[in-house]
Amino acid sequence: MSKTISPNTIIGPYRVVSKIGAGGMGEVYRAHDARLEREVAIKVLPADFAADKDRLQRFEQEAKATSALNHPNILTVYDIGEHDGSPFIVSELLEGEELRQRLDEGPIPLRKVTEYAQQIVSGLSAAHEKGIVHRDLKPENLFITKDDRVKILDFGLAKLRAPEPQAGSSEDETRKAITNPGVVMGTVGYMSPEQVRGHVADYRSDIFSFGAILHEMITGQRAFRRDTMAETMTAILKEEPQELSESNPNISPSLERIVRRCLEKKPDRRFQSTSDLGFALDSLSASTSSSGRSVPEVATALKPAKGISRRLLYAVGLFLLVAGAAAGMLGYSYLRRSPMPSYEQLTFRRGLVYHARFAPDGQTMIYSGAWNGNPLEIFSTRAGQNESRSLGLTDADVLAISSTGEMAVLLKRQFLGQMIHRGTLARVPMIGGTPREILEDVEEADWSPDGKDLAVTRYVDGRNRLEYPIGKVLYETAGYISYPRISPKGDRIAFMDHETQWDNRGRVAVVDLAGNKTFISDEFSGEEGLAWSPTGDEVWFTAGTGSDSNSLYASALSGQVRLVLRVPADLWLHDISRDGRVLLTRYKATNDTIGLAPGETRERDLSWLDFGGVDDLSDDGKNFIFEYWGKGSGTNYSIYLGKTDGSPAVRLGEGGAGRLSPDGKWVVVVRNEPPEINFLPTGAGEIRRLDKNRIERYNDVDWLPDGKQIVFVGRESGHGDRFYVQTIDSGGPRPITPEGVIGQFGGLVSPDGRSLIAYDSQGKAGIYPIEGDEKPRPIPGLDDKDRIARWSGDGHSLFVYPRGELPIKVSLLDLSTGRKEMLKEVMPADRAGISQPPNIFLTADGKGYVYRVSRYMMDLYLVDGLK
Repeated sequence: MSKTISPNTIIGPYRVVSKIGAGGMGEVYRAHDARLEREVAIKVLPADFAADKDRLQRFEQEAKATSALNHPNILTVYDIGEHDGSPFIVSELLEGEELRQRLDEGPIPLRKVTEYAQQIVSGLSAAHEKGIVHRDLKPENLFITKDDRVKILDFGLAKLRAPEPQAGSSEDETRKAITNPGVVMGTVGYMSPEQVRGHVADYRSDIFSFGAILHEMITGQRAFRRDTMAETMTAILKEEPQELSESNPNISPSLERIVRRCLEKKPDRRFQSTSDLGFALDSLSASTSSSGRSVPEVATALKPAKGISRRLLYAVGLFLLVAGAAAGMLGYSYLRRSPMPSYEQLTFRRGLVYHARFAPDGQTMIYSGAWNGNPLEIFSTRAGQNESRSLGLTDADVLAISSTGEMAVLLKRQFLGQMIHRGTLARVPMIGGTPREILEDVEEADWSPDGKDLAVTRYVDGRNRLEYPIGKVLYETAGYISYPRISPKGDRIAFMDHETQWDNRGRVAVVDLAGNKTFISDEFSGEEGLAWSPTGDEVWFTAGTGSDSNSLYASALSGQVRLVLRVPADLWLHDISRDGRVLLTRYKATNDTIGLAPGETRERDLSWLDFGGVDDLSDDGKNFIFEYWGKGSGTNYSIYLGKTDGSPAVRLGEGGAGRLSPDGKWVVVVRNEPPEINFLPTGAGEIRRLDKNRIERYNDVDWLPDGKQIVFVGRESGHGDRFYVQTIDSGGPRPITPEGVIGQFGGLVSPDGRSLIAYDSQGKAGIYPIEGDEKPRPIPGLDDKDRIARWSGDGHSLFVYPRGELPIKVSLLDLSTGRKEMLKEVMPADRAGISQPPNIFLTADGKGYVYRVSRYMMDLYLVDGLK
């Protein structure tokens, strides 16, 4: 252990003022930072840590990662260093007390329990999203400041202990690896079962430890405290803690369920993420009174004792409810007018929910889910059940359920963009059977109220159509249409109208049966999910505003929009029942960028921020371009230059669809507002803008090999999308393809600059001339499912792979013979929650690559009480 440091000792730029305390992991001092004129805390760790270089390196890496969290519920780390051979950490100085001190006084009021729990989970969630697991969560590592804010301490210090033993180690070895003399019970009592067994502990271990702390805050007693350490560890593995209601009869059943789920012995039965846990706590606080009991629970508690009149007891109970409200009768009236919603989680596995619908009985829910990396499948469940039953339909997506119990499903799905797929529409009874295929190239569908006709969206001649009934076009657009829903009266269809493919910004629209369309909302970002209210006087939808998380809105047919629900999570509306209950998914969307750098043999995680897409990879594989469209990215998104060696990315400016110039000095990007093409320098220089001329909207863009011209997909007034070529310094755009011919990953310009690969209105790829009047040439050997990654360096072949498949199977397609040669298979290590097949970018020789994995982790909820 380090020697005690005297006041006025100088440690780096810090002057020690006084000793604050000591523990098994070192001593803590108050110090003064003269540079910034602030008080800080310095924790000096035992000197023997410095002797183990691996442990010290792990400590430094974890401290750096923790310092980047910058979360109000996590202790802020300012600096790390070494003094007299002992590592030290510099952090913010806290005034207050440890949660342990507060617990020594007994149970904490339920209102405070929920408040503290939400803060702890918020901090844990921020850390877990960065891949940081605490591993030693306990009351001693939770600090309550004077302003009642909870701070999580000592992130990553558990890594300083000796390496965790492998499964099968002896109890003595396990004990040595996870305890210190004098703090045995303080650590062991909050360990997860996997830690007791010596297994690797992930974020779900922190959830178990949190559950033990939450249990202690409610009861005032440790969940697994026994007389000896061995007995405590046995209790964690095999015994259940005391029922919360035994020590606190005022406990909410909802809170008790949360605690029980946190303390499940098997990790896969706990909450599968701290964001899920946070959502449950937020729902609890929204539906619970200040006493910790919901209004229905209070009413249930008013049961008449023997010999007492039920009418008299109810009268007394009503008087107490009214008298106990903060605003007397006004408060009681408000509660009656605005009951809080209740939430019931319906799914508990890792993965996606694409569509969910109420069955005609209003009690059964049908949904299509892809769990743990398995193919999409259709399931049914009911309220109050923990399990879902498979209907035996695999690789199928339920789109709608008729009033007669018939399902409209999508088969042979191909990914288009956002959450939209194209496939074959089929009908199948809910009770099972063989689907009857009825229409190809369909994206979405909905049944008429009588269950006789279907409204569908599909692509025809390069335009997205809304048809009702099938064959009668009510509306079409060069953009795309999503979530068509027929009104309860059958006289209108509501949908989301998106101007650009596949950008999910859009407006909610309603069209009548004569084809008269009206917008009933302004433009929102992230529009996903729509349904009619039971009365048909409103259309509810989920969307975002700027960088906010998705919220649930309701729009009257007059266009007046109101907020229904906003929670600290992304939401997706699926359906509303006749009695007003709502099916919602809460989800977390992330993108992982993975690459193989030139000369390396193992893939590297190149992720930066949380949500974005790869746009381009340099021919030598050293640099790649990606765009970020997550929080704070704005309307035009952000463009970054990344390096495949894993070094930090650099933000270049605003825009999307970025492509590197042949000399690597510029990135050409598309901006949305205002619509224009910009050139961003990768080094020193000023942003340049392309002469807009008559183009109203831009899409895919790419360079010609001379670096002086570009090709792009554009739209002029009165025309459809098509390719244009334009010199970057002078001159206007010149169309080079017919209307309806669009690109994929830019124009895929040939190495000699004479041709580009584009797709006609039927989605058929061809080689189109950039100069001259030659007709487009078909690509021999190219299958309809093949996606083109790029031209080979010599221009004689194409790198292709089947879209919608994992692993990514990359082949070299010879353009003269149509022969394919298999080159490699690329497979993400974790397939759970992958919402769309990855797009891969290859080097000119095909050896290096970068691809993005888009994940959505979703949980389906049944919500009652939303107004």
